Amino acid sequence: MLEVEDLSAGYGQTTVLRGISFTVAPGEVACVMGRNGAGKTTLLRALMGVLPKTGVVRLSGTDISQRPGHRINAAGMVWVPQEASVFPGLTVRDHLVIALQRRREEEDGIAEAGELFPALGERLGQEAQTLSGGERKMLALAQALIVKPKVVLMDEPTEGVAPVVVEQLIPAIGAAATESAVVLVEQNIDTALALGGNAYILEQGSIVVSGTVRDLYDRGILEQRLAL
Repeated sequence: MLEVEDLSAGYGQTTVLRGISFTVAPGEVACVMGRNGAGKTTLLRALMGVLPKTGVVRLSGTDISQRPGHRINAAGMVWVPQEASVFPGLTVRDHLVIALQRRREEEDGIAEAGELFPALGERLGQEAQTLSGGERKMLALAQALIVKPKVVLMDEPTEGVAPVVVEQLIPAIGAAATESAVVLVEQNIDTALALGGNAYILEQGSIVVSGTVRDLYDRGILEQRLAL
């Protein structure tokens, strides 16, 4: 479980997040939503140890609040950023092997990536930089999921990709949530409805509304707060 209590964070002297508190259990997808500039990506960066913060972050009961990013990753939290960057000259297989870091048998992890996304399984020997944008999103998600993390942080995984790719990403995220706790920053209402349990709407760095995605949608709150 991920537990966040009274988290505040920002950049330099500028405070972006104020008093954020929520919990996510294994098997749950928590959707973080809000207009541009509300602090959604800043929240993921703070949780991952990229930004200094105050407050408490616990992973499976252990306080990881002041750990650096690499130690948070080693404890079982992974981050899938919005921009799916790749290393020039390295193949799809190379990227998967790097992600595994010998935590599991390489061939098992690579085979699992191919099951999640058959398009990747067919391109293991292809240089990752030649993949389409949607395929890079698949690769970034596969890299995160095959290490069997406790918590997955995802920053708008379906943004800017074709509907046919979204149709493949959603089941993979859902599969991840059967074992991991997932914090999903997502602006696509259909994706949130397909995946989300609870939603947390940020405005000016604070949670102003929370509840189940379905309830907030049915009551018109998502449309009102996100101005869709």
